[in-house]
Amino acid sequence: MDIIFSNHSKKQLKNLDARMQQKILFTLEKFKKNQPVDIIKLKSKSEEFRIRVGSYRVQLEKVKEGFLVTKIGKRENFYLIFL
Repeated sequence: MDIIFSNHSKKQLKNLDARMQQKILFTLEKFKKNQPVDIIKLKSKSEEFRIRVGSYRVQLEKVKEGFLVTKIGKRENFYLIFL
């Protein structure tokens, strides 16, 4: 299973402080190795999931090669699109 970053999510990750970047990458690495992480399937989407990393959320989409990271953001702003 591969984890691929979209261009938009790469920019979002780069804008975070170094400590949060490490936490997010560490959590994604745990997910890649099938270790337990806080992940749920998004109800409004068929093949999309979110992983919780502290007060940040990482949105993933299931693709043929594995998972595509589509969005990274703070919890306050993350769910606005679904309202």
